[in-house]
Amino acid sequence: MTAKKLVLLDGHALAYRAFYALPLEAFATQSGEPTNATYGFAATLLGILQQHQPDFVGVSFDAGMSGRDELYAEYKGHRERMPDELQLQMERIRETVEAFGFPIFEVPGVEADDVLGTLAQQASEMGVETLIVTGDRDLLQLVTPTVKVFLSGRRLSEGKVYDEQAVQERFGGLSPEQLRDYKALVGDKSDNIPGVTGIGDKTATKLLTDYGSLQSAIDHLEEIEPARFRNALEKGKEDAYLSQKLVTIQTSVPVELDLERCKIGNYDRSQVVKLFRELEFRTLVDRLPSTDETAEQLPLFQQQTPERVPTTTAHTVTQTAELSSLVEQLSHADTVAFDVETTSTDPMHTELVGLGLTDREKEGWYIPVGHQHGTQLPLDQVLEAVRPLLENPALPKQAHNSKFDLSVLRQYDIELKGLAFDTMIAEWLTNPASRNLGLKNLALVRLGVEMTPIQDLIGSGRTQITMAKVDIDRAAAYTAADVDMTYRLAQVLETELREKDHWDLFQDMEIPLVEVILAMEEAGVMLDIPFLNEMSTELAQRLDELSTEIEAIVGHPFNINSTQQMAEALFGTLGISTKGVRRTPTGRYSVAAGVLESLKGTHPVIELILEYRELAKLKSTYVDALPDLVNPDTGRVHTSYKQTGTVTGRISSSSPNLQNIPIRSPLGRRVRRGFIAQPGWLLLGADYSQVELRVLAHICGDEGLLSAFQRGEDIHATTAAAVFDIELDQVTSEQRRFAKQINFGLLYGMSSYRLARETNLTQAEAENFVKQYFGRFPKVQMYLENTIAQAKNQGYVETLLGRRRYFPVLQSTAPGQVRAQQRAGREAINTPIQGSAADIIKRASLDLYRALREQGFQAQIIIQIHDELVLEVPEEELSAVSRLVQDVMESAYPLRAPLMVELTAGPNWGEMKPLAE
Repeated sequence: MTAKKLVLLDGHALAYRAFYALPLEAFATQSGEPTNATYGFAATLLGILQQHQPDFVGVSFDAGMSGRDELYAEYKGHRERMPDELQLQMERIRETVEAFGFPIFEVPGVEADDVLGTLAQQASEMGVETLIVTGDRDLLQLVTPTVKVFLSGRRLSEGKVYDEQAVQERFGGLSPEQLRDYKALVGDKSDNIPGVTGIGDKTATKLLTDYGSLQSAIDHLEEIEPARFRNALEKGKEDAYLSQKLVTIQTSVPVELDLERCKIGNYDRSQVVKLFRELEFRTLVDRLPSTDETAEQLPLFQQQTPERVPTTTAHTVTQTAELSSLVEQLSHADTVAFDVETTSTDPMHTELVGLGLTDREKEGWYIPVGHQHGTQLPLDQVLEAVRPLLENPALPKQAHNSKFDLSVLRQYDIELKGLAFDTMIAEWLTNPASRNLGLKNLALVRLGVEMTPIQDLIGSGRTQITMAKVDIDRAAAYTAADVDMTYRLAQVLETELREKDHWDLFQDMEIPLVEVILAMEEAGVMLDIPFLNEMSTELAQRLDELSTEIEAIVGHPFNINSTQQMAEALFGTLGISTKGVRRTPTGRYSVAAGVLESLKGTHPVIELILEYRELAKLKSTYVDALPDLVNPDTGRVHTSYKQTGTVTGRISSSSPNLQNIPIRSPLGRRVRRGFIAQPGWLLLGADYSQVELRVLAHICGDEGLLSAFQRGEDIHATTAAAVFDIELDQVTSEQRRFAKQINFGLLYGMSSYRLARETNLTQAEAENFVKQYFGRFPKVQMYLENTIAQAKNQGYVETLLGRRRYFPVLQSTAPGQVRAQQRAGREAINTPIQGSAADIIKRASLDLYRALREQGFQAQIIIQIHDELVLEVPEEELSAVSRLVQDVMESAYPLRAPLMVELTAGPNWGEMKPLAE
C-alpha cells in the first residue's frame, strides 16, 4: 500500500516569500486592503495541493524563538520587524488556512521550525510520509527517507522538492543531518548566527566530508591542515557549539499531531469562494476543486472541472423561424447585450464562431455559425438577419470589451452603431485600479456569480482547441451567460457611474472613444522593412564587437546574456567591489540595469556592458520584432490600444508597444525612422507642449507660472532663473535641465531627499532649492498640500473633467500603512495633473476624429502616445489638416495657461521637421 502523505506549511516563511515576490502596489482590494502576501500564500497552497495530492495538511506559524534568544541575545537581533503591510495580511492568511479547514499548530514561545520538526517526526512514527513546504533552507536538516522538503522559489514553478539525494547534490555530498554542523561552522548572517571566523563554505564542507561531524573535527584538531583552518576552529569552537545549538531544529516540543484534524475532507468550497470574493481573488476561484459527491473517491484536489450552477437559461438558435423570432423580439427591446465567439483573440486574424444576444436578465440566445459539428444556420443568412439590428443607431447596445466585438463584426461588414455601454470601461471608470476588469472577475465580485472560465471549454497550453471545436450546447451555455452577466452588470454599474457623477464622462467621452481607438488600430502604420533589416545588421556587427571587447577585458569567453555568468565575471573574475550591490533572491549579486548604472566609472567594462544591453534590447524588441508584426493582408503594423490599461486615464499600447520606443538615445530615435507614410502621404506629428505643467498652472493658479506661460517663455528656463535667482537670459543648459527635473519631479511628489539622491546636491542644497522653488511659486506648494488633504478627506482626487482616482489607504486608520500612504500621497499629487492631460488628449482625439470625417479629409490618426498624436496625411491635405489639428487640439480644454501644440511633418516618424507658422 502507498503510504499516506502529510503536507506541513511553514506559514511565516511562505508569507514573507509571497510578500517580497509579488508587487505590493499591484495587489489591493477596492477598499485599499493590501493582498499581495495573501494572494501568494493562497496560490502556493493551491499549487501544492494540486501538485502533490496530500491526504493531510497542517500549518504552523512562529510564536516565539524557542529560547534561542535567551541562549544568544543577538539571535535574529538585526532582523527588521515585519513590514506593516505584511502584518496587516497575516490575519487574512490565517483566515485562508481556516477556510480550507486545515488546523494551525502553534506553541507559545516556540518557532515554527521546531513545531514542524516535531510534527514531521511524529508523522514518521505513524508511518505517514511528510512534505514540509517552506522558504527556509534550515529545514533541509529534517530530510529523511520519509520526510521531504519543498523549497519555494520566487514562483511556485521554481520550487524544488529535496529528498536525501537532492540535499547531497546541493551541498557537496553532505547529508541532511550534517547541515546543522555545516551551519554551525559557516554561520548565518540572516539569523545572526556567528559560526567560526575564518571558515567558509568550502572549508566547512571538506571538514565534514573528512571527519563526519563538528565534534569529530574538533576531536581531531591536530590533523587539520592547513594550520590556519586548524587555528580558526580551535579558537572558534565555542562559537561553533553555540551556533550548533542555535541552528538545530528541535523535534520534541509540546505539540501533538492530530491526523483527523488534518484530513483534507474538512474543506468547504463555499467558504473559500466567499473569502476569495472578499479579497477579489477571482483567478484563484477557478483553481478551487469541486465538492461533487460523485467524485468523493477521487483525491479532493485532483485537477477537475468544478460544478457550477447555471444562473442563465440558454437558448440555441438553429432554425430560420427561431432566428426571425429573435430578431423581431430584440428590435423592440430597450437595450441589447451582445457578444461574439471567435477562433482567436486577434480580431484581425479570426473567424466568427457564434453570436450571443439578450434583452433581459437570466436568459441568453446563442446563434452558432462556425462550429465544426452540429446543426447551425448559414453564416450569410445570420449576418443578413442581424445586420439591421446591430447597425440600428437607435437601439442601445451593451458589451464587455466592446472594441474586440466591433472589430470582429467589421471583418464581416457589419458597422455596429448605438454602442451605449461597455461594462469593462464602466468598471474601470468607477475604480481605475480595479483588478476585476475581466467579465468573470466582475461577475463574481459585483454579482456573486461564479462563471465558467473559458479554459473549461477550450483547455490550455498545447492541448488547447478553438471555440469552433467546442460542442454547440456548451458554447451556448457559456455565451448566454456572458451576455446575461453583461446585461445585469450594466444596470449595477450605471447606477454607480451616476452616483459618482461619472455618467457624462462615460457617455460623452469614453464610449465614443472606442470607435476612435478602433479606427487607429485598423489604420495601422507602414514600416520601412529594408531600413530595419539594414539597422539590424549594423546592430549585430556592433554587438559582436562589444562582445569581443568585453570578453577580452574579462579574460575568457562567457554568455553575456546570462546574469549568473555576468555576476561571476564582474564580481569574481574582475573583482569589482560589491559594496552597496544588492543580492538577488537566489543569493548572488545583482547585475540589473540600476546596479550597473550605479557602478559606472568603477571599471571600463561597465559602460561596454550597458551599451551592449541597450543595443541587444533595441534589436530584439523593436528592430527584429517589428517586421514580424506586419499584417500580411494590409502590409502594416496594427498596434493594440488599451483604453483601460492605466489608473491615470492614459491610453496604453501593446503588440507592439509604440509608447515604449526609446527616444532619448540617437539609436532609439533612429528606430522611429522605420515608421513611414505610404507613397504620396506624409506623417504629421502634433505634440502638446508641456501640457502637464500648463495643467498644474491652471489648477493651482500660481501667478508666476501663469504669467510665464502667457508670455510664451520656456517654463524650465523660467524655473531655473527663479531657483538660481538669476536673469532669464543668464540660464545655462545645465541649469535648465536641473529646473526641468524639479518641475516634473514635484508633479510626482519628489522630496528634497530624492532630489539630492538623483543629483550631485547635498541634502541641505536640495532643501534650499526646493525652498527657493516654492518661494517663487507658492501656489504650487499649496496645491501639493491641498491635494493630499483632499485625498485624505474624501478618499479620492479628480481630474479637470471629473475623472476620479481613489486612495482608500489614505483614509485608513489601521496601523502599519506608512509606506503605502506615502506612495498614495505621491500618486494623489500626480493624478489630477497626468489624468487631466490624458483627458485633454482624449477629448482632442475624439474632436479631431469627428472633424476629419465631417470635413471629408482622407487624413487619419494612426498613433497616440501620451501627449502626442501622429496622423497620416495626403501631401495635398497637409496644409489644411495641420491648421485643423492645431485648432482642434488647442481648443480641447480652456486652460488659463493656454494649450499649445507643436506640429512636425515628414516622410517618416524619425525625420519630422517643424512646420512653418
